Amino acid sequence: MASKNGNKNTLLALAVGAIAGAGIALLLAPQSGEKTRRDVRRLGKKALDKTQSLQAELCSSIDNMADEVWEKVREDLDQGRKWTEKSFAELQRVLNSGRDYIRDGIDKIRG
Repeated sequence: MASKNGNKNTLLALAVGAIAGAGIALLLAPQSGEKTRRDVRRLGKKALDKTQSLQAELCSSIDNMADEVWEKVREDLDQGRKWTEKSFAELQRVLNSGRDYIRDGIDKIRG
């Protein structure tokens, strides 16, 4: 999962770098102000679209991760509950056995 996140981070860094480089190239290129403004607006729209897409992907990833964590917590709680029930049943068995042993001892003493 770590390499998957690393790949996403690398792609995100590459995309941001490409967009920033294109923006700087547009600003430094010898062309009319109107064309430059239009290009900057178009670049801004592309950046916004990419950001929204990445945001949706991130939200989806977080939702999936939260679901996985919740499922693991539920599994661990179930295991803990089963262990507790098993331990309690064993404790009851031991106590009942001790009670029976003591009663047998008392009965032997009474005669």
